Amino acid sequence: MKARRFLVTLISMIAGLSFGVYLSDATGEQITITWFTEEPSDSYLIVYDGSNEWIHSETEVTLHRFRVSGLRPGTSYAYSVKSMRGDKLVYRGGGVLTTSPQRNSPFRFAAYGDSRSDPEVHKAVTAAIAAENASLVINTGDLVSSDDDMEGWKDFMKAVESLSNSVYYSTIGNHESDAVNYLRFFAYPGNERYYSFWYGDIFFVCLNTNESFDKYSQQYIWFLTELEKAAVLNPAFTIVFFHHPPYSFGPHGDHFYVKEYLVPVFESYGVDIVLNGHDHGYQRMEKNGVNYIITAGGGAPLYEILPGPGLKAYGQSHHYVLFEYTLDGISIQAKSPQGEIIDSIFIRKH
Repeated sequence: MKARRFLVTLISMIAGLSFGVYLSDATGEQITITWFTEEPSDSYLIVYDGSNEWIHSETEVTLHRFRVSGLRPGTSYAYSVKSMRGDKLVYRGGGVLTTSPQRNSPFRFAAYGDSRSDPEVHKAVTAAIAAENASLVINTGDLVSSDDDMEGWKDFMKAVESLSNSVYYSTIGNHESDAVNYLRFFAYPGNERYYSFWYGDIFFVCLNTNESFDKYSQQYIWFLTELEKAAVLNPAFTIVFFHHPPYSFGPHGDHFYVKEYLVPVFESYGVDIVLNGHDHGYQRMEKNGVNYIITAGGGAPLYEILPGPGLKAYGQSHHYVLFEYTLDGISIQAKSPQGEIIDSIFIRKH
């Protein structure tokens, strides 16, 4: 097992805050581990893979990040992290990390979004997801009320501490704006503003609807290229997630440019599921073979949803969506933190 060390210098505003450990950017052989400390300190990591040796960096930072490589696909490893300043223990944490599963392997994942505004609701949602043993978690944007609000980021990181055994992915919402701190805190593939990854049989694409995605944009061309490359590998499902929904029965309504530029791509390339946030609550629609799910009940104030033609299910409720992938298809349940089932559907594999 090898770990590559990434040193990141944060703005001085981060001083005095303490965030927990979380996982991101998992492949079959690699994963990124990140944590924060309230004061600059040295970083130590151990992954219990047989060697059981601490890897460390004697450079004092507040953002500690290791890229671990040499792992086995679909394998779980216990891990521990600690931060030391001399002989003083500054932080200790850990959990179980799991690499991406091999093809033809079932797994469970979850999605939720708009976690800003109410840290206690956010904690309840993440605790419920953690109890589901989801190996992968997706946030559909608006993680915090403002990207430059360090207290908001502190509340966010405290809420996701319960997900330290899950790989965490997210997209940029309008409340992250230019996403300066967002891009400091998270380590994702590609340019990190939009990216793609495989997890077992499923191909995931994260888009960023806060920047250009018209037919002449770099993001649009990249998106088509990624779908073309993935088609050769025959994914069981293709899932795209971003913040602004093309269709919505909430107060924000349909997003005209997403409908104009992205919906035709979803339909042409056989995208199976599109996950969005923005209109706070739960909605599910199906149009021309594409399943659209708005999951925006992670803590922001709930909006009124006025049902209309094409709306298959909805709920004005804080919630998350649980996905159970098997070799036959995906079972989907929208659930409140208290366990109430808001909606359920099964989508059969092609």
